[in-house]
Amino acid sequence: MRSILFAVVILVFPVSLFSEDWSQTNVQYLYGSDFDYLADGDRSTDGEMETITIEHIGTWKYGSNFFFIDMASGDFASGRKYSIYAEWAPKVSLSKLSDTDMQWGPVKDVSIVGEINQGNDFRAYNIGLGLALSIPGFNFFDLHLYHRKDNYNDATFQITTAWNSTFEIGAVPLIFEGFFDYYGTDFGTEIVSQPRLLLDGKFFGDTTKDLHAGIELYYYKSSAAPWRRSVNEAVPQIMIKWIW
Repeated sequence: MRSILFAVVILVFPVSLFSEDWSQTNVQYLYGSDFDYLADGDRSTDGEMETITIEHIGTWKYGSNFFFIDMASGDFASGRKYSIYAEWAPKVSLSKLSDTDMQWGPVKDVSIVGEINQGNDFRAYNIGLGLALSIPGFNFFDLHLYHRKDNYNDATFQITTAWNSTFEIGAVPLIFEGFFDYYGTDFGTEIVSQPRLLLDGKFFGDTTKDLHAGIELYYYKSSAAPWRRSVNEAVPQIMIKWIW
């Protein structure tokens, strides 16, 4: 674990030396009422959970930064009333670093990617390669292939996709975005995904153009583990997102 942590630190350290040339931050409110098992290993005793998320994306000369912090409240089986989880995912573009065109077929760029995940009793360190893909209808579609190590399992793999698409149905502007994580554990595999479909606030005019609202689906699937049954959860949540 020390070697992969060192590799991630070496990757992300240069990012802190350069100011971002573009950035966007948003805050989100989510509420769902049908939760059971959660991806962090805890459970919701009454099904309800509220989450406030702060999310940031920014670019710099040789790559980008992405991080978010989830602050959830609910009645959890662990006895906690609150839960905090955060991820930081920097990337360094190999085409920008080498001043070389790396486009090939649907691949627009190749990056070295890292990820640090930290929860209440959980941490994971990922490092690998990222592909920026050109797919019709999407503003971006990223595919990341990681070497993963967390504090509960031996070293394994993680495949992550993230996407954003904007489109209209009639005159209604919509946003389809989210992520999909698929990774190994000592007992099988797990999937965590949160796709969302949002109404763009510009539909109502300039005063609400930075406000999005709609539905996010929390999806969690886990292979059977010795201490619990297999899990297959799909929980819709209402979502409000304010961007600045």
